Amino acid sequence: MARHPLSKNHSYIHLSINPPCADALKLRKVMQDGLAETFGITASGTYLDILWIAESGSEVVIRLSEEDAPKLMAAVVITPASPRFSTIKQTSFLPSLTLLKERFL
Repeated sequence: MARHPLSKNHSYIHLSINPPCADALKLRKVMQDGLAETFGITASGTYLDILWIAESGSEVVIRLSEEDAPKLMAAVVITPASPRFSTIKQTSFLPSLTLLKERFL
């Protein structure tokens, strides 16, 4: 039986949102605008999935390719657009974000 290492094709980023926003389209637009402003128009086409938004709209978990994660993390910190994002945790292993289970219940 062959063993396969865990795939590291994706990166998962847990972000806080201030002011809170539960609108997935608005969050995606702010992230893409930040990428365009920071790295140019081609970076705004970065594929990302919004996996979870807290009911309060204060946190979000996104998935994107491993090579695009540093760009997104830089862009959301630099962009002055509202809402503002702050990184809580970034990992290539999604279950590690659920260590504090009460956040995702």
